[in-house]
Amino acid sequence: MKTKSKKLYKGDTIGIISPSGAVKEIELFNNAVKYFESKGFKVKTAPHALDKNDYLAGNDTDRLNDLVIFFNDPEIKAIFCSRGGYGAFRILDKIPTLPPKIFVGYSDITALLYNFNFVTFHGPLAVSDFGKENINTYTEDIFWKILENNVEIPYSFPNPYEYHCIKPGTTEGILIGGNLSIICGLLGTPYSLNFDNKILLIEDVCEPLYKIDRMLAQLRLAGVFNKLAGVLFAEFTDVNALELITEYSKDLNIPIGYGFPAGHSEQKATLPLGVKYLFDSENFKLALTEDYLTIS
Repeated sequence: MKTKSKKLYKGDTIGIISPSGAVKEIELFNNAVKYFESKGFKVKTAPHALDKNDYLAGNDTDRLNDLVIFFNDPEIKAIFCSRGGYGAFRILDKIPTLPPKIFVGYSDITALLYNFNFVTFHGPLAVSDFGKENINTYTEDIFWKILENNVEIPYSFPNPYEYHCIKPGTTEGILIGGNLSIICGLLGTPYSLNFDNKILLIEDVCEPLYKIDRMLAQLRLAGVFNKLAGVLFAEFTDVNALELITEYSKDLNIPIGYGFPAGHSEQKATLPLGVKYLFDSENFKLALTEDYLTIS
């Protein structure tokens, strides 16, 4: 069972780090800081959050140190990643055991979400989602509801997307997943996800259909689909993968659905990972059935 962090309160300090790709627009970074301050929080930005080393946010040592220092800073109650990109793989094997804190991200941050012994959150990125002038109301509303623990368990996530049931059924299990490219990249390493009896969330961005095909084939060949309790395909930005997903699902006897805002589009849910959910793929219901934060 994963350890649970404390809920976020107004007046708490938020830390912003860049463990992966370099921040491309400093103005958006500054906008994100102002946004969180306007919501009643203090903000600390990591010393190397704006560093650039080609496509990386500085060198590996500095990105790792920023992460470790912020997790060990008693003032910081939640850590938000500035953006995705690439770079988390390079520091995975160097991360020590860290104290539990709210930790949020998606995309390349998927690599980090599963390698802590506490509940983490698949959700918006500080710069990418909160640095913009017009912040999506769905994204914003669920983000604060979840992190401030303003929901009653069981909590059912609203789904504004066009949803498709691929295989009908209802299942319960721990939710894992995130970016398909990262999930596949971790296979065969000590940092791969534990898929046994889990509900797997899958999303990706800007990948052509043949690459999605190859990655789904990789999961099938690795025996991943046979271990799962259910699969929720969130979205594949810029491509329609419904027919391909249906093909890969035909021999599976678990609940499978397609179409949920948990990826690279403007609308995205904030999902606690490592806790129990109920998933009804026929009528679409994704419900948190376990407390995921502590009050004190």
